[in-house]
Amino acid sequence: MPKIVFKHGSDIAEVDAQNGETVLEAANRNGVKIFGGCRGAGVCGTCCVIIDSTRYDKLPPISDSEADILDALSDTDSSFRLACQVVVSDELDGAVIEIP
Repeated sequence: MPKIVFKHGSDIAEVDAQNGETVLEAANRNGVKIFGGCRGAGVCGTCCVIIDSTRYDKLPPISDSEADILDALSDTDSSFRLACQVVVSDELDGAVIEIP
């Protein structure tokens, strides 16, 4: 079971995530609040998070629709992903995910 560290300001939470769930689901299931205005449909951009560089390259490629949403947001760069679109796998074990 992968462990993920969520950081929001000075708050840090290490959680057990389940393979196959999204980062958004893992966070919310463990009491870490990430707002998902579209309830995980991947269309609003409210659940954007920053994935640490040691794990980002191990994620599946970003989809065109996710890239379009992130491009429309201000102040994002290539380390941002939508928490509702990143599926937990063993490659995320030990990842630090920052909630802006």
